[in-house]
Amino acid sequence: MLPTNHKTIFVLDHTPYFGISSDNPIDFDVSKNRGPGYVPLAPVCKSLWTCSVEAAVEYCRIVWDLFPEGKLVRFVVSDSLAHVLNTWAPAEQNLTLVLNGLCIVGPVRRGAGGDVVGLCAAIEALGEPSPTQAASDRHLQNCGRIICITSARDDDSIRSLAEIALKTLVQQNKKAAMAQPTNSFASTSSTTTETKPSEQTLVVNYCHLVVINVTPEKAETAVSNQPLTEMGGGLMGVEVIVSRASALANLLGRLVLPHYKLTTTTVTGIPMKEEQNASSSANYDVEIIHSAEAHAGLRAAQSASEATESVVLRWWTPRCADGGAGGCNGPLWRVTPADVASRPSACLVNFLLNGRSVTLEVPRKGGGRTASHVLTAQGGELWIGFLGGRTPYDDPPALSEGAGGRVTDYRIKEFGALMHQNKLHPMRGTGANGRARSRLQRHTTYWPLTMSSTLIFNLGSALEPLTRLVLQETLTDDEVDTCRGVLLSLLGMETRHEFPVAQLPSNMRGKSSTRREEQWRQIWAELEALLRAHAASPAHRTLLRTLLECRAQSSHNSDSAYCATLPQGQRAPGARSSGGRSGRSWRLCSARTPRRPRTARCCARCSSAARRAATTATATPEPR
Repeated sequence: MLPTNHKTIFVLDHTPYFGISSDNPIDFDVSKNRGPGYVPLAPVCKSLWTCSVEAAVEYCRIVWDLFPEGKLVRFVVSDSLAHVLNTWAPAEQNLTLVLNGLCIVGPVRRGAGGDVVGLCAAIEALGEPSPTQAASDRHLQNCGRIICITSARDDDSIRSLAEIALKTLVQQNKKAAMAQPTNSFASTSSTTTETKPSEQTLVVNYCHLVVINVTPEKAETAVSNQPLTEMGGGLMGVEVIVSRASALANLLGRLVLPHYKLTTTTVTGIPMKEEQNASSSANYDVEIIHSAEAHAGLRAAQSASEATESVVLRWWTPRCADGGAGGCNGPLWRVTPADVASRPSACLVNFLLNGRSVTLEVPRKGGGRTASHVLTAQGGELWIGFLGGRTPYDDPPALSEGAGGRVTDYRIKEFGALMHQNKLHPMRGTGANGRARSRLQRHTTYWPLTMSSTLIFNLGSALEPLTRLVLQETLTDDEVDTCRGVLLSLLGMETRHEFPVAQLPSNMRGKSSTRREEQWRQIWAELEALLRAHAASPAHRTLLRTLLECRAQSSHNSDSAYCATLPQGQRAPGARSSGGRSGRSWRLCSARTPRRPRTARCCARCSSAARRAATTATATPEPR
């Protein structure tokens, strides 16, 4: 189904009423040398016809700049006759041909006429197939839009105009429906001449009629704005808009946005040199128009009221020479200036057409920079692209900006190595997909995202080559012995109350014994999680059993490391004897810290450790 904006027809009222002044004076006297006796030029006012033509031509300029193909616009000038200026042919979809046709029609002349004849001709033009519809083998929905610029007395006149348009549309659809079976029979018959595509008449499935009532600046009108109203069972939608002649161009500039799903972007902070003083520069703003899809990511986080406003992006010249154009790997959308005649717009267009690219950033109240879009020129046309993700010249976000924290805390190099180790290549044979999935599962089951959440990957040489060899699918006996030596070395360092502090970042170093105990417990827990994730081969499982034995010995050492020896007769609550009745010594349970109260779990751990020691050696009382 083709959209409604596939066909658009302008109906311009060329009756004598549009020859009157718009009552909007324009100062035409631009002379700077006003000496004695100088008589200034009187201001001029455009006619309603001039304002209508300028607004319609600007609407077409925006459409044809952004959509060189597929969006067709026709012009019908209505007075005593209907003057059709162009057809649906692609060769006639340009401003040169339309302006030449308007010159042939000429200014407004005296005489009778109205907008009804032009509106009926526009409805007939909607029934003519476009090149896309004529070339299609299947039936396409024929929809279109008619923009009628006229001036009526009151709402009843507008209602009468809409009813005439609906009646004409119904009659034309009846004729087209009756002609279709004949055309289909002619196409299958070998003796009947086929109907040419230009002579076909299509049924109009929907027509969007926009009636713009134009009045002079100081005139009163009895016509009111009317929202979109469906008529004829949904066959036609009528919308009425009242506008002053001076505001007609801005009105059509706003209507083109919802008609073609466009949006505006204000590029602010553009440095430009002044003509009077070339040594200094000033910042200007330029408004550009492009597809609304370019801001899909920014609009998702905005409210309904913010989504209707223009997106403000700031000019940014990054440190790299290309201006960020190389980082745009996604789609590009065409761009056209909102005010093509302004000097800042012309300077920006010339700057881009000279082969330069411009990076745009989203202004932030809290500081920091994030490149979001890039402006560039390709093939003589202007384009805007969205920079997906972060670029190399972005500033790291602050913690207050949302989830994710500081970018510098992520293990970026390690993640690149992980991707390099798990590249997916086409393989032959059964089970290749399953092996690839199992390998990726082993490598990602335990993989800390940030450096602050892991210790074993920050110790460096203290755990090499254990963290590297464990990632292999199989291990040799020599590699298992090497990894076992790393584990025994860690256990010896813990027994000697040592810790490789120099390998850790400054924010993870701690001098207190409590902090060291917690770090050792985290190291053994991380190592167990890493080995369990890769325990797929017998060698890995052997190494896991060695780790569990070392961790059990580590727990035993931490339980008995802080037991204090007390003299005879000073038995603490909950203490147990380690010798006979005479010369006994008492050991106070303080596995966590001497300042913390004793717990039942802690005493049980010390009692079990004492029973294990009693089975292997005989306790000898200490001297008094």
